[in-house]
Amino acid sequence: MIIIGIYGAYDWDANLESVSESTTFVHDAGCTLFINGNHICSINEERLTRKKYDGNYPQKSIDHCLSVGNITKNDVDLVYHVPTSHVINLHQTEDGTVTRMLRKSFPNADIKSVGHHLCHAASTVFTSPFNEGSFLTFDGGGSIINDPFRKMVDYVENNSIGFFNKEKGIFRFYNMPEGFYNNFGQIYSVASSQIYAVKTGKGVDNWSTQVGCAGKIMGLSAYGNSEKYQQLYNVTDHSIPYINFDTVWFDDVDSVEDAAYILQKNFEDGLIELLKKLRRYHLTPNVCFAGGSFLNILANTKIKESGLFRSIHIPPFPDDSGIHFGAAIWGCFEENESISTPTNLALLGKQYTNSDITKILDLFDLKYQPYDTEKVSQRIKDNLIVGWFQGRSEHGPRALGSRSIFMSPSKAENKDVLNHRVKHREPWRPFAGIIPEESVNEYFEEGFSTPHMLYSQTVKSDLIPAITHADGTCRIQTLRRSWNPRLHELLTTLDPPVVVNTSFNDNGEPIVESPYHAVQSFLNMDIDCLVIGDYIVDK
Repeated sequence: MIIIGIYGAYDWDANLESVSESTTFVHDAGCTLFINGNHICSINEERLTRKKYDGNYPQKSIDHCLSVGNITKNDVDLVYHVPTSHVINLHQTEDGTVTRMLRKSFPNADIKSVGHHLCHAASTVFTSPFNEGSFLTFDGGGSIINDPFRKMVDYVENNSIGFFNKEKGIFRFYNMPEGFYNNFGQIYSVASSQIYAVKTGKGVDNWSTQVGCAGKIMGLSAYGNSEKYQQLYNVTDHSIPYINFDTVWFDDVDSVEDAAYILQKNFEDGLIELLKKLRRYHLTPNVCFAGGSFLNILANTKIKESGLFRSIHIPPFPDDSGIHFGAAIWGCFEENESISTPTNLALLGKQYTNSDITKILDLFDLKYQPYDTEKVSQRIKDNLIVGWFQGRSEHGPRALGSRSIFMSPSKAENKDVLNHRVKHREPWRPFAGIIPEESVNEYFEEGFSTPHMLYSQTVKSDLIPAITHADGTCRIQTLRRSWNPRLHELLTTLDPPVVVNTSFNDNGEPIVESPYHAVQSFLNMDIDCLVIGDYIVDK
């Protein structure tokens, strides 16, 4: 059976710039294809249209997935679409408008609707190694849904919880009542936008800027004053209130750095207190998390350190970039398909051939030489900036060694060099790193595996200052040899066996997807070398 999951707006412009002009904003539209339970391809529309967070109807993503699967729209059996958090789409779904529109695109397919948070839950449950367990999803807001047990007919879901047993085919899903446990995602998003506006002097008046603020303020929190947090609340570490809009912190802090620290700390502690209560009665030792709130690396790390759970699973796409994936994999579950996904969940995109690559290199009249690990290693040792384009593209918001930019971590100033020459980001934001899984204990205190860069660890070596943040931590990615042999081999030739890893894109742009995007970005950015497929290109 051929199943497609799609997410995005239908007949309105989801990318209107002004927050004040429109409430129709949808972000991270995209498409996922499964054939006979086997994952074929996932991609977000932004990677193809080159519009950051593109939320419009994902036509390019659909065409891309059909091409990778070597099928046509007439071959598709089932389409699972996800209503957005806008009332227009709710009514369009209820009156059959969306179904009629999709049937024109997929004439032989059954059309089904699946909720935003159910997709989040499915995306983590069915990619987890657990046969049985529980799940929890938190984000800023999902689908608008009808609830016959509530006086308000329409409301936006933001928290959900449930239990599953794959062997028995059990999947119990519950939307938490609105406001029952606070909307962690929405509060963090709005507050971080306010802090960013004060810090930079830039008004957060467009949707794409607002969506990106949370991660930026998470990095800023390392520069805040912990004493101010205790003074404001006059509490001990174990009696922190949940985050909410009624607290006085934003008006009374001394700096935006303190505001960022307090927001982040309150988010972490509120989340831990909530999880303690839920663990007592509702959550099992094996738990799956999803939703944009679980992109917060610092909070994820606190959860891991809390010891509340035996095992935690978070997919590398817990935010809305994983919604269409969740829709498609939910369809496989409903149709009793035997589900199979790639071993490395980070890499769900297309793999381009050397023929695809040389065609583009020749188009731009570039000279290139065969790939050689020692030659690439020497360029990094010589402190050059290396663009890296290899294998299947990542799915999710982070570059994980497939569409990356590398530099040596050995010089502290390399952080500023990368920012000034290539990334043009806010100077307080840290850079991540990649290390072979077997070497992590040598350079990090905690020393656990984190293949999808979802946790931070404490740096215990002074050899990697470019990826050591102000709080002494790094959001490190550990690399398994079997998942990426070429990159693993490169790392082992370096001393230390670590590279700075940042996404292959300039500030405000999506990560590159195709060889054309990679070469174009390489030529437009101040990068010294491009390693693309089996070739090396030097400036």
